[in-house]
Amino acid sequence: MNKIELFDLLIDEGSLEETVEEMIERIQRNEVIEHVGVNSNKVVLSHRDAEIKKIIQQADMVSADGYSVVRACRWLKKKDIDRVTGIDTMMALLKQAEELGLTVYFLGTKETILNKLLEVLKQQYPKLKIAGAQHGYFKDEQEVVKKIADCQPQMLFIGMTSPYKEAFVNKYKKELNANLIMGVGGSFDVLAGEISRAPVWMQRNGLEWLHRFMKEPQRLYKRYIFENVYFIYLLVQEKFK
Repeated sequence: MNKIELFDLLIDEGSLEETVEEMIERIQRNEVIEHVGVNSNKVVLSHRDAEIKKIIQQADMVSADGYSVVRACRWLKKKDIDRVTGIDTMMALLKQAEELGLTVYFLGTKETILNKLLEVLKQQYPKLKIAGAQHGYFKDEQEVVKKIADCQPQMLFIGMTSPYKEAFVNKYKKELNANLIMGVGGSFDVLAGEISRAPVWMQRNGLEWLHRFMKEPQRLYKRYIFENVYFIYLLVQEKFK
């Protein structure tokens, strides 16, 4: 899959279908793949934290998980790339996993929400092989890593916040004994029905951030005001670099 350099990061040009197809092929070859989704927040984090930038640069697959990145690519590089969201990729992979008999593991969110997620998935994908699950509020990382490694999942979905999620994967990637290691942000909460996803028209017009902001204004106002301003600064800086 071709890559394009943007904000010192190499981002895959592939569509959702191409991304999932490559992931499945590499899983079947028993490779270890670390996937990272990049949005404006992740771009800002990578420029504030050299370690996060290094982690993203070393990832095996990197997708544009935000319209801000897609539009930045169009403006800066004159190239159209598809937005490949974590939740859409995860759902497509779960469908493939059920059909191909691949095992999956879920790490993250609160225990109550995780249990709801498992119930929903068992209804939607009755033949899905769930190797295990672990909530994200743990203290002993080594214990959790061993628990996952013992299950040998072919797909490991991580629903934890950045930058802890990226740091965790980078630290234990070789010990997790999983093929595909993929961060999916708040997808667990959405699929469990705890948080509603933006209507399709908002998704298509790059307004999911507004939907999330309206749901949790107190928690997200700093991110969407200050970080978006910083992202615009980086965008202009990149244009005239």
